[in-house]
Amino acid sequence: MVFLTEQDFILLRSCAKADVRDLLTVFVGTGLRYAELAALQVRDIEPFAKPVPTLRVRRAWKRQADNTFKLGPPKTKQSRRTIALSPMVLDAILPHVAGKYPEEFVFKSPTGSWWRHSSFYDRRWLPAVDDAISRGLTKRPRIHDLRHTHVAWLISDNIPMAAIQRRMGHKSITTTIDRYGHLLPYVDQDLIESIDRALGGGLRAVRSVA
Repeated sequence: MVFLTEQDFILLRSCAKADVRDLLTVFVGTGLRYAELAALQVRDIEPFAKPVPTLRVRRAWKRQADNTFKLGPPKTKQSRRTIALSPMVLDAILPHVAGKYPEEFVFKSPTGSWWRHSSFYDRRWLPAVDDAISRGLTKRPRIHDLRHTHVAWLISDNIPMAAIQRRMGHKSITTTIDRYGHLLPYVDQDLIESIDRALGGGLRAVRSVA
């Protein structure tokens, strides 16, 4: 896994062609799987939902035996989820839903179709990464690393792992912890201080009586 800092992502995004910069923002800002993001339709965006705007994950592209792709349900039952959208992520989505029919894809290739992974990788992702590296990026991320980066940013802001599990659509929290647990801050000092705080009052009371 490759994790991008905020500055890494800003550099990468600036090196991408203008027609996919918003897509990259939504990708790193939601943590969607690529197959979910590419399947996103206008009707999945709820900009006026309360208390915050949301995005609903209801389908994903699936490769068939004959190498074609078909829309189907997401990866697991837990992958059917509703994701809260930050203002900046919503701003990146809105220009791509304006004037479209409910079942149109939010993000389209220059030909007007959905962005197939291989086409996006060859025509947009790889050139952007190569350009970013030439400008100082010290990592070579894969497309899926934007999903990993999303989690890393949440962990760095102390978002609970259970909330991250639900947002990512993991089947169990064990998956989330096994995959990203090494990013959790070293908290032994916090733990022992917490224990002493809990024990302190009671033990002091017992000692004073004795």
